[in-house]
Amino acid sequence: DGTLYARWLFNFTFAATAATIVAGTLAERCQMNAYLYYSMMLTGFVYPITVHNVWTPSGFLSCEAPEPLLGIGMIDFAGSGVVHVTGGCTALIASYLLGPRRGRFHAENGEKLEVPAVFPGHSKSLQMLGTFLLWVGWYGFNAGSAVEVDSDLNTPLIGSAVVNTTLAGAA
Repeated sequence: DGTLYARWLFNFTFAATAATIVAGTLAERCQMNAYLYYSMMLTGFVYPITVHNVWTPSGFLSCEAPEPLLGIGMIDFAGSGVVHVTGGCTALIASYLLGPRRGRFHAENGEKLEVPAVFPGHSKSLQMLGTFLLWVGWYGFNAGSAVEVDSDLNTPLIGSAVVNTTLAGAA
């Protein structure tokens, strides 16, 4: 039975996604060692605790808990809360600590530039490749999350998740 492996891969990709949300925020603001350390702390400590408290019946944020938070708990579909709130809050704290990117709005010495520096354009081919890879990844996240639903609505729910993922990526 590969269920344990599938669940591990599912959580591995969600933890990595939470770390990459922060990576986009910290681009050009921190060194590689700092990136590796915060990624290890986020994926090895913060993310598992958050996941436990939301996705397990014994977690205080879970709607399945005996006494859920505020009497209702929370339902998180496809990691929308767990992944994005964890990554987003970490990114907010890190960007506050590191300050603005230097070279665009501030000179290397920290003085504010009167006119923002112009950055050269990026590769449109790589942007499209990245968009396509994200879109393909969303099928795993969204349809994979629908598989976890244990009911007679499982097949229609997976179909709905896949159709919505296709339409959302095409918008």
